[in-house]
Amino acid sequence: MTPIAAFLLLVAILAIHAGWRGGAPERLAAAAMLVATIATSVTNMQVALSFRNVQWSIVWIDAALLAALLGIALRANRFWPLWVAAIQCLALAAHAARAFDADILPLAYWWIVGKLSYPMLLLLIIGTERHHRRRRQGHRDPPWSLASR
Repeated sequence: MTPIAAFLLLVAILAIHAGWRGGAPERLAAAAMLVATIATSVTNMQVALSFRNVQWSIVWIDAALLAALLGIALRANRFWPLWVAAIQCLALAAHAARAFDADILPLAYWWIVGKLSYPMLLLLIIGTERHHRRRRQGHRDPPWSLASR
């Protein structure tokens, strides 16, 4: 199994897990991450990505994912979406750094853009399990903050 297929399978499993045990923020974040992963995989299949230049197709996918995660983070009654959005912001910063400095090694650019998703997935797992534990203990766990109303 290729690393891309394995990662796609991992994200799909975590999306199913979030759909099964998570609340609305967990389900929405998992869906957004799954869609972004599929879109990036399709982009990667169409063109061999060398990471010698800015990968603009991935920039737009990452920007859309950041917008979705920021929307979730600003409304969710959870802390973990803020961290996930911050990590996604780092991925966009890596694209910007590559755009401004062509001397950045392609391997470093690929590593930052490609590997930041793993801590995001870990935070999704933790958030999903914490939500599930609170619900199992009988606590009320509203998905969205009412403070902004």
